[in-house]
Amino acid sequence: MKKVRVVKEFVSKKNLKTLNDWSLKNYRENPNQYYDAHMDPDNPRSRFTTRLNNKIDHIEKNIFINYPKIAYNIQNKICAKFELWNQYRPPSFVDGIVNGIGIRDGYVKEHIDPVYFPGTHTLHCNVISQKSDHGGVTIIGGEEYDIDVGDLLCYVVSDVKHRVTKTKGNTNRILWVFGFCISPIKMNEMFWDRFQV
Repeated sequence: MKKVRVVKEFVSKKNLKTLNDWSLKNYRENPNQYYDAHMDPDNPRSRFTTRLNNKIDHIEKNIFINYPKIAYNIQNKICAKFELWNQYRPPSFVDGIVNGIGIRDGYVKEHIDPVYFPGTHTLHCNVISQKSDHGGVTIIGGEEYDIDVGDLLCYVVSDVKHRVTKTKGNTNRILWVFGFCISPIKMNEMFWDRFQV
């Protein structure tokens, strides 16, 4: 079973601009909310993320981020489309959401994400709201997914190796990740043909 789904034009251009404006403003005004992702050993401090250390629970640590309303609307739209309302969220994702910014040239090394709750699989539903000038292609299990801005890319990050090719140019790559910890039953439902894209 192929554990990848792409939904074209999931987010409108107007909403993408809102996400980008918020990302750049928040990174400038609240840099303490962003952490080095440590995903590019050759270009440290080129990839920043609001994702916490995997062992940190944002609720226990009382860490919260005032994401824009549109981010929650997108999250709800994902839940509605794939019936994910009752699935857990990764504790290191504040409200189940992560905002990532690639500041300059750099890549994301190949990796597999952790399982946060026993008996679940970690699902990421990603939206690139702004692409770099060149590169920045997601590679999942050796296959390229060069999605457009506004597309939704969902895949089981705890089950397959994935990486992002090197970005180049003066345009920051801005990514939004909506995380879920899904049951095996939900995973099977989502990646068969029950949900039309």
